[in-house]
Amino acid sequence: MVVSVNKSLQCSVVGDGFVGKSCLVERFLGGEFNSEYVATLQDDYIAKCNVNGDSLEMNITDFAGEHDDLVSIEVPDVFVVCFSLVDKDSLESVLNFWVPRIRSEEKQTPIVLVGTQLDKRRTQRKGHISTEEGLSLAQSICASAYVECSAKDNTGVDVALYSILLASNKYNRRKASLFKRVLGR
Repeated sequence: MVVSVNKSLQCSVVGDGFVGKSCLVERFLGGEFNSEYVATLQDDYIAKCNVNGDSLEMNITDFAGEHDDLVSIEVPDVFVVCFSLVDKDSLESVLNFWVPRIRSEEKQTPIVLVGTQLDKRRTQRKGHISTEEGLSLAQSICASAYVECSAKDNTGVDVALYSILLASNKYNRRKASLFKRVLGR
């Protein structure tokens, strides 16, 4: 499959604290896993990617887990909403806090739902969130994609990144098609 991408992409990563957002972003940037928790208010990163021979600049904004002012942020091309696969409260926050907050301002911006800490789910016998529960949530919030990953093991991180690129590309093609229809061109 050939995927053409814009030359730049703005991506906002949100979710509860301690779910592994910053570790995931570090892996997107090609960094190593850091097991120490470092509180984030808002960190901005730029990553250079090559996709199908095209060069892409990815602007990633990593928000604090309790970010109250999503309204003031620049509208991204994609929201990446994260929850921990071993924390049911973080899953409930996606449905009851993060998605309503995003959709109250940005009705059409695609959401890629990412279940993090897959490595912990493999070792924790009880209380984890199943793939079926994650897929069900993704469907209920009309997410563009659902991915499970582990920044620690670097499992599924490339799939998450590719899903973000595909969601952005699909959304931008839809917008361009709409503009052409409206303008009659």
